[in-house]
Amino acid sequence: MRWIVQKTVEGWGKLRRFYLVHFRKRYVAAQLARRLGACVRCGDCCSIMFRCPYLDGDNHCTIYERRMVQCRYFPIDARDLAYRTSCGFRFPES
Repeated sequence: MRWIVQKTVEGWGKLRRFYLVHFRKRYVAAQLARRLGACVRCGDCCSIMFRCPYLDGDNHCTIYERRMVQCRYFPIDARDLAYRTSCGFRFPES
């Protein structure tokens, strides 16, 4: 049951991020300005709901320099890190 809840939350997160990067660009810019850390290329975000076809065997993105906008901006806010454990990004407490 927990798996179903996690996948539902992840699916909603994918839709939310798509909406944000295309229709709420100022919100995204403000959140990215708050974001701390750096991408450690862990591939953790590339396995949300399903494994990205652009990941190689070592969990590295094969199109990293030209990846989609939703991927470049991940995580947009702290909600995106709910199920991510290896991500090098974090957000300060409000």
